Amino acid sequence: MGNYTITTGQNLYDIAMHIHGSIEGIVDLMINNSELSLDDKLQAGAQLIYTDEYVINGDIVAYNTSHMTIPASGEQHVYYKSSDYPQILELILDNKKTSAGIVFSGTGKIEIDWGDNTSIEVLILENVQKGIFHSFDSNISDKRRIRIYSEDVHFRKLDISAMQALSVYCNRPVSVEKFILTQAAMNISWLSLIENTYEMDITGLTTSDLLPLLRHKSLMNLDLRKISIKQQKLDEYLIALVRHYEGRRNCNIILTMQPSGSYEEPGKDENGRYIITSGMEAVWIITHEEAWNSAGFWKFQIKDQIYTTEP
Repeated sequence: MGNYTITTGQNLYDIAMHIHGSIEGIVDLMINNSELSLDDKLQAGAQLIYTDEYVINGDIVAYNTSHMTIPASGEQHVYYKSSDYPQILELILDNKKTSAGIVFSGTGKIEIDWGDNTSIEVLILENVQKGIFHSFDSNISDKRRIRIYSEDVHFRKLDISAMQALSVYCNRPVSVEKFILTQAAMNISWLSLIENTYEMDITGLTTSDLLPLLRHKSLMNLDLRKISIKQQKLDEYLIALVRHYEGRRNCNIILTMQPSGSYEEPGKDENGRYIITSGMEAVWIITHEEAWNSAGFWKFQIKDQIYTTEP
């Protein structure tokens, strides 16, 4: 048995993390100190008995020891956790959020650090879709960071809408066949590292630029309904599609926002190259150029109108 001297500002959660490397160590403290209650206000200088061989997470204990850290900040501190796998995604949430979730299917394994004091959650992916929802066990003063780790994951479907993230960082390429992020407001530059994607639903997205979507040459369905973006930026994306065709698959793009201009063939310069002045002219080129439609027809659903050359 060991004896632990309480320092100023500590609660049972702090002590359990310090000694055992997990808040689950509270069980050991309660057993060895029968007079304790979770509601007790601990007094600095008092001593608690604990089982010194009982270590739940050695990494956290080692981290506290090597950094001479004595946890003493109650629920305002998120304790260090580590994974043996590389980090693939980091999602930043408002600290007022009390829960978050993720829906997925695929192959491989992921580990999720929920950004609170629960242990890392290990999930094995299957072909059957699963939804994991988590309630945070601590309040924090700064933004909450949720980290996802893996080295072999392939998502057939990944829906991070329920995270309600303020921003997302992708640390390395991630294979996702069907990606969903609805009703979000963020910069989407990180989407350029999502790969092998055939279907993408970003309905209700508020963002400043769609150009990161250009990298997704395999897209067959792109849902852009109810997006909030400047018309000029939508036009820029459509015009960039024409200029960076590069062997894309034919795609069905759904829009409720109207690009500028008329659906008609644009003029050409002295070298026979199109001079594109509007988003709708870009749509005309995409749906009429033989090279774009030889393997299958492009289709744009804009409001209630369909634009395609499909018979």
